[in-house]
Order: sequence, then structure tokens, then C-alpha cells
Amino acid sequence: MSFFQFLNHWWNLPFLVMLGLVGAFFVLQVVGLLGHDGDADVDGDADVDGDADADGEGHLGEAADGLHEALSFFGVGRVPFMVVWGTLFIFTGFAGIFFNRVAFVRLGGGYPGWLFAFAALCSLIVGLAATRIAARLAGKLVDTGGRGSSRKHELVGSIGVVASARVDERFGEIRVSDRAGNEMLVHARLGAYAPPLSRGESVVLVDYEEGQEQFLVVPSGIEEKSG
Repeated sequence: MSFFQFLNHWWNLPFLVMLGLVGAFFVLQVVGLLGHDGDADVDGDADVDGDADADGEGHLGEAADGLHEALSFFGVGRVPFMVVWGTLFIFTGFAGIFFNRVAFVRLGGGYPGWLFAFAALCSLIVGLAATRIAARLAGKLVDTGGRGSSRKHELVGSIGVVASARVDERFGEIRVSDRAGNEMLVHARLGAYAPPLSRGESVVLVDYEEGQEQFLVVPSGIEEKSG
């Protein structure tokens, strides 16, 4: 059986679709039909997430923060969205086809249906791991705010406002402006045992933790009202 005949099976279809979407997007980018729309989506996603967190209350707000933190771990809202979904689809697609090929050969041309679920899980893990690595690398090279802002460590000492439902010792979002007046959304946390702060409260960015890609903040004591 040729490789193309091997690809012509239902259990390869989801992975082929992923690779096909990436290929189609790349072609459209080359011919200039999409321009910079992929990068422009990042700011919209970040603002929507911030508003969703702001509107959440109680357990709903905590769930929204948890979801946003999980997505941020894989770079969503921090690097161009094209980097996130492109890397995820490419590595998941190729990993799935590779796994199916190995299993198909080892089973002598057989492929039980239950094996697809295992292949999908394994390939997704590979894709997520690759996405995390790509997002960390891209975060060091690109402007996550998309506005030509200054380097993150230059924001230390700036005053910002809590934009998420709250900020605690694990996670939160702060809206801050750089020296050029560009407003951006950055990830931050409070020091250990510090009481959480709510949306609209003013903070000072006192340090930037490169390993965690977030700022350490403290209350500024300045009254701020969300508008």
C-alpha cells in the first residue's frame, strides 16, 4: 500500500484537515489576501477576555480567570494568534499521521477504531507542548501588545489598573501605558499572602519575572474608578 493510499482512511481525516487549513492560510498570506488580519485578532481577543473576566462574579469570575490562565499558558492573547493555532495544527496533524502510520504498519494493515482516540490524545499532547514552546520563543521576539511598545522590563515602576476580575498571588491582568502612551494588557501577580485586588484598583509594577512572563505588582494607594 502506498503512502497516499494509507492517507485515504477516515482516521487520518482530522489530521489532514488541520494541515490543510494551515496550508490554505499560508497560501492566502502569500498572495496577500489576508494581510495582517491574523495579528490584528490578538488585540481583540485580549480585550474580549479582559471584559469577560471583568463581568464575571463569584465562581463564574474565578472560572473565567482559570480558563484565561490556562489559555495564556499556551500563548493565547500573548503572541499573535497565528503562532498559536498554526503551531498547534501543524504538530498535532503531523504527530497524528505519524502515530497512525506506525500503528498501521505494526498491526499488519489493521486499525481498530478505539485506537483513533488514543492517537488523537497523543498527537494533541505533542501539539500543545510544541505550542507552549513556540509561544515562549515568540513572546521574546514580538510585541505582544501589537503596538510597537517598549520592552516589558521598561514598564517596571509604572502605575496600572486591574483589568481582570481580580489579581491575586497567582494571576491577574493589568492595564498599563508605556512611556509612549501605548496602552496594553499585561499579566501580573501579587506577592505571597497579599490580599487579592479587584478590577479598577490601582497598582504599581515593581518587578518583571521573565521566567513566568508576568509582573509583580503592589497596591499603589491611588483611588481608581472603572469607567
